[in-house]
Amino acid sequence: MPQSRSKTLFVIFVGPEQHAGPGNRYYTNDGEVTGIKGKAAKFYTFGDAKDFAAENNIDLTARTHIGREDFTEFELAND
Repeated sequence: MPQSRSKTLFVIFVGPEQHAGPGNRYYTNDGEVTGIKGKAAKFYTFGDAKDFAAENNIDLTARTHIGREDFTEFELAND
């Protein structure tokens, strides 16, 4: 069976990251909040994510922050 590839990209987390299981929330490309990882706004650089936050009046704090997330090919294809 072929191995699924993943890509690590930057996202903006809404609230603390949940490292075990579901529960993460993210900002979407529309500046809305979602719990669906595949709908999260994805960025190749930290700077791009920071610019997006500034353009959408998203205050970056210890809770709402830029972090990295792994995405499968399936999650990226359904963007």
